Amino acid sequence: DLGPAVSAAFLADLPHAVAAELRFDQRPVAVPLNVHRLNVLWSNLRLLRAQGLAVPRDWDEFHATAAALQQRGVLPLAMGSSAGQKLSVFVGVVLGRAGRDFFERALVQADPRLLQSAQMRGLLSEFRQLKRYTDAGQVSRDWAGATALLLQGKAAFQLTGDWANGEFLKAGWQAGQDYDCTPAPGHTNLHYFEFDRLIFFASRDPAQAEQQRRLAALLLQPAVSSRLAQLKGGIPVRRDAALEGFNACARRSAADFRAGDARGQLVLAL
Repeated sequence: DLGPAVSAAFLADLPHAVAAELRFDQRPVAVPLNVHRLNVLWSNLRLLRAQGLAVPRDWDEFHATAAALQQRGVLPLAMGSSAGQKLSVFVGVVLGRAGRDFFERALVQADPRLLQSAQMRGLLSEFRQLKRYTDAGQVSRDWAGATALLLQGKAAFQLTGDWANGEFLKAGWQAGQDYDCTPAPGHTNLHYFEFDRLIFFASRDPAQAEQQRRLAALLLQPAVSSRLAQLKGGIPVRRDAALEGFNACARRSAADFRAGDARGQLVLAL
């Protein structure tokens, strides 16, 4: 048990959807660290302006823009090798083309009819087509390496979570001027989030158990929540955490996250 201070934070300071995932046998056993938005299209605005192109709003526009870039010798889509990065792209296709209901029924509830449907085959085919906009170097590249290609002016787009925002911030790039952070193609009103958490295992040592409670209480302080999110590229998990110092990308994500929580429509990727 992480103590009454942490329990109070669950009730007063955290979104209900987050608090629900931190309990075991009705007791808090984990502390949320920060929230990440997964369905973000990162765009190199410097490169797009030089090519006379704009950030695509849907998948049809993305294909047209990517084809134009490729014809001019520019890498359209920076990717890495991990399954998580590829899953982010596939989820982007499913949500952008088929919508939330299909996504939840097919990929969350694993409805066999939808998984075997012609629509799913079409989505998988489009996902496979996106490979032509990537390069062979993806097999030995992580997500940060893919972001680096945008920073180096070698690639136009990346589909990944908002941890990439930290890389742009470290490089001194300005959101809306040097780069952009828009919803993935076709995701104008869709918001896909996950959150990091630190799990505490039960200890028979009273001193260690007290240290766990102190660390948990520290991590839940609003200032700590905000600072950690700033450094990592996400947004604070607490409702009352300040957003001073966060850039436009993070503020946009925070507004969408808090609006979903207020409406009781917050569904988190786990």
